This record gives sequence, C-alpha cells and structure tokens, in this order.
Amino acid sequence: MDFVSATQFHDNQSRTLRKTRSKEPIILTLLMVALAMTGCGARADRLVNYDSLQESLTEFVADKDANIGVAVIINGKDTVAVNGYKYFPMLSVYKFPIALALGEHYRINNLSLSEQIAVLPEDLHRDTYSPMTDKLIASGAHIRETLKMPTVELLKYMLQQSDNVASDIILKTTGGAEQVEKYLQQHGITGVNVKSSENEMHIDNNLCYANSSTPTGIASLMDKFDREANDSISTKIKRLMETCGTGTARLPKPLHDAVIGHKTGTGFVLPDGRLMAVNDAGYVHLSNGQCYSIAVFIENSGYDMSKTEELIAEISRIVYTSLNK
Repeated sequence: MDFVSATQFHDNQSRTLRKTRSKEPIILTLLMVALAMTGCGARADRLVNYDSLQESLTEFVADKDANIGVAVIINGKDTVAVNGYKYFPMLSVYKFPIALALGEHYRINNLSLSEQIAVLPEDLHRDTYSPMTDKLIASGAHIRETLKMPTVELLKYMLQQSDNVASDIILKTTGGAEQVEKYLQQHGITGVNVKSSENEMHIDNNLCYANSSTPTGIASLMDKFDREANDSISTKIKRLMETCGTGTARLPKPLHDAVIGHKTGTGFVLPDGRLMAVNDAGYVHLSNGQCYSIAVFIENSGYDMSKTEELIAEISRIVYTSLNK
C-alpha cells in the first residue's frame, strides 16, 4: 500500500574440485575459471564467513529511531538477518506475492498475460493512489461498463507504479487474499500474510498491520522466485520488477553495476508525525556472479521520508559492498 497521494511518495551450483596432480595446474586453473563463470551460486562451495556483514548490519540498525528488520539470502544458501523473524507491515510489498499467485492461477488455467480483465466503474476508487484510474477518468474510458484491459497492463501498473486499484483488480481475479495465502502455503513460504485488499486497508488503516511479513519470509519468496521461476509469465513479472518506477532512492541506489528486481511499500504518516512504514524487497544479481535476495522493513520511523529511504539505501550499500568482492 503506497500512500503516495497522502504524503505525495535472481541453481546453486555446489561442486567439489577433486585434487589434481601437480603436473596439471593448467587444467585445474581452467576448471576453476569455468566454475566462477557459471552464474549465481557458483561460489557457494567456498567456506564464506558472513560474520562481518552480520556485525555491520546489527551495528547500523542498533541506534536508529525506527524499528528495522533486514534479511539477506545469499546464493540461495546463507542467511544474514537482523530482526529477521519479526513481523512488519508490508504495505505495497504485498503486491509481489499477489502477482505470483496470479501467475500460478494463469498457469493452472492455461491463460496468458494477454487475457483481458474487466474493469468495472465500481473498481475505480478515486480516493487512493491510482495512476491508472486517473488516466481512465481523464480519457472518459471509465464510463464504459464493458471496459477491459490486458492482464499485463494491470500488472505493469501494479508492479511498476504500485497502483492500488490495479492491485485490487488483480487480487480479485486471483480469487482473493485467501488464494494468495494458499499459494504461499503450497510453495512452503512462511512468515508472509495477505489478509485484505488495498481498498479495505484504505477504509481501515489498522488492516495494514495484518498484511504483514517477516524480512526472512519475503526474502525467501524473492529468492525462490528468482532462482526457480523461469516460465514465460514469471519472466515477464521479473522484467516488470527490474524496471520498477518506485523506490529508486532505496535498495537500487548504490547498485550501479547490478540487476535488481524489487517492490516497494510505503505507509502513511501517523498522528505523532512518525512514518508508519517504508519498505523495499527484491533480488540482486552482481557482476561478480553473486546473487542475493534482500528485504528491508522500516516501521515507525522517526525520520522524514528522505532520511528513511537513506537508511534503506545504506543497508543496501553495506550488503553490496560486502558481497561485491
């Protein structure tokens, strides 16, 4: 749930090299080079110690005027986390599992992303963040009861612009929050709760806290999606996330030579002036072959939006610097 209008805001490959006779150094060297170039997880057989990364993240989070949770899953194998099993409100990060559940629904029913979805006048809530609604109203298309849009267009609005109305239409098409949770359970993902729609959260802000996740929960989902989901629908979702238009000052900011697919979430300003939540979660492919998923949740921030986003960017920089060696 991005209240922008309110505050106007990637097969682990574990291989063991057999000992080679000393007169064959060239073969050994070539084999090691080949392993290093085979993609994510190629270096997972090394005995890597992530204590330094753990210490850096723990120290960074300790003195901040906010509740911060971080989880990093490296090459699908090692996890580093701070408050990794504490629940935080996801806000619009929850649109990521909704998109995956829709993809599952379409694969089961042999549908493609060109499938047309009805957009009813009553779907177009004007009191929430929805660039799609604004465009349809401006064009007059919203008055047509037979208005339909291709699924991929709705996904684009939902994942790239965090459109709340597009999200609710996708959620309804998927079968509701219960189907999203069923999808998560079937795929062994724990620690991620999808309970209500964007419109329901708008009516009752307390529901934002029910649509919750642990950092390790959403990072695990990102990791699984990145490494295992390669069908055409999943590939399209990845491309949409890798061109996400929101949160450029968050996780992506320090990643100048990396590929990142991510989804942000932003909450409203609380009565005491603090920010309810500022989040970002995604998967990252580094040029050195390392891959990781990362989730950063910041709840009840005592800083303004710019400073809170800087906290996420700095956490992203700490992880990137540690793994990009």
